Amino acid sequence: MKIRSLRNFISKLVAFAVLCPGMLATTAHAAQTKSFGQQLMESLGWTFLIPFLLMIVGGITLIIYNGIAIRKKAFVKEEVVEPILQEVSRLNIDGARALCEQYKLPVTAVLKAGLDRIQDDELDTDSIEKGLDEAAAIELAKPYTWINMLNTIGSIAPMIGLLGTVTGMIGAFNVLTESGMGGESSQKMAGNIGSALWTTASGLIVAIPTLVAYFIYKTKFGTIAAEVNRVAGNLVFTLVRAARGGFDEEGGESEEYYEEQEDTMTPPPGLPSPPPA
Repeated sequence: MKIRSLRNFISKLVAFAVLCPGMLATTAHAAQTKSFGQQLMESLGWTFLIPFLLMIVGGITLIIYNGIAIRKKAFVKEEVVEPILQEVSRLNIDGARALCEQYKLPVTAVLKAGLDRIQDDELDTDSIEKGLDEAAAIELAKPYTWINMLNTIGSIAPMIGLLGTVTGMIGAFNVLTESGMGGESSQKMAGNIGSALWTTASGLIVAIPTLVAYFIYKTKFGTIAAEVNRVAGNLVFTLVRAARGGFDEEGGESEEYYEEQEDTMTPPPGLPSPPPA
């Protein structure tokens, strides 16, 4: 029974090979076809493969790192900013500084730099605003450096790919000049052109995701920077209002402030008073 089943199998295989030779040839060719990674390594060579691998690893690392670091909560927290502004509204500058030192955030570092410009109970808004701007520039420059690294990788990768393209085309034309067309020279020339195209594709594969991530994080960081500047502006506004008596001890708006505002609206002598309502 085993011999008979083996004969049946062989006869069917022979009949299939006779009737469908194209399918067998396609299957054999598919088995011999190299994978994408093997073709990439053979076409690029170690000269271009190592830089592309380094940029791929660096790009993935930067995308993950910026995704974790570029968050609003990592820069500004309302539950931290509100107590600081309340202390400022009470003109408790030392208490506001203590809260800034307690909570280590970029926005607290900016606010502390502005509060440090208040010396001997002297309120100089220009000096305070300058301190806030200088601290904001320093604190916001640190995280943007890592965002800009994505732009660097995305810009360098196509240049390296273009270098590989030019190198491959030079090799192809050298083969054409030395050996002419046909036979083995045509295969060498095709191999050089293939290497040139592979380097171009590798550069684009690295550049596209890194540049997309760069523009996303850049836009997100711009929103965060605007929020930090808004908080700094609120600090100056709160400080000036408190110095003029616009807040009571509870941090609310004082009635005396509005009385003073009404008094300032009284017309000077020589002008008629407004008619009563």
